[in-house]
This record gives sequence, C-alpha cells and structure tokens, in this order.
Amino acid sequence: MGSMRIELSNIRNHKGHIYVFIYAYENQYPYNPYKHYKIKKDKVKNGNIAVTISDLQIDGKFAITLIDDENNNQDLDRWLGIPKEGYGFSNNVKPFLSLPDYDDLLCEFEKSHKLNIKLQYVL
Repeated sequence: MGSMRIELSNIRNHKGHIYVFIYAYENQYPYNPYKHYKIKKDKVKNGNIAVTISDLQIDGKFAITLIDDENNNQDLDRWLGIPKEGYGFSNNVKPFLSLPDYDDLLCEFEKSHKLNIKLQYVL
C-alpha cells in the first residue's frame, strides 16, 4: 500500500470542496474512478493546499482529475458547455474543448508519490 501527496495551486477561493478522482485503468476514465476524495478548502492558503492520500494500492500507472466544486452541488457547473468552476488534471494537462486523452494524464506510481496540480478556471 502506498501514499500520495498532492499539492494543489491556483485555487481561487475557500467556497465548496475539491474532488479528487484517481483512475488506475483506462476503462475507469472518466466516469468510474478507482478512488475519489472530497477535500475541504478551509486550509487553503494563498491559493494552495496539500493533501496526503494514504490508502492507495496502485501497481504501475494512474491518472487524476480534479473538480473545484465551489457551490457544493457535486458537479462541474458549465455555461454553454464552458466550465464555470475549476478543474485540473495530472501532468497539468490543459484540454481544448473536450476531456484530455487518458494516456496524456498517466503518471508512474511510486510508494511515496508527490504530485503538483494547478487548477484551471475559464470563467
């Protein structure tokens, strides 16, 4: 069993929660994550927060997606298809008009993994 430290940056406020979705296999992406976590934003300082996830059993590669659910409705709100709330991806992939390919998000898992993800906001 391993752990992962995720350092998130560019969080624009303290409203709502951040959802972290971890995928161990391509057939899980994007609707059926291996694990998901709800992170309180009360410890966000200067747009940054770090969390440690310690119950991971991943062998090999994985992918991560994030949602900054500012209004606590457990969804990424959109206006005319454009996200109104923040989102992020492993490898800091910046999608253009659609979800990124799973292969672009893949990271190699190590026993004590550290990842930096910058949240993105369009509106």
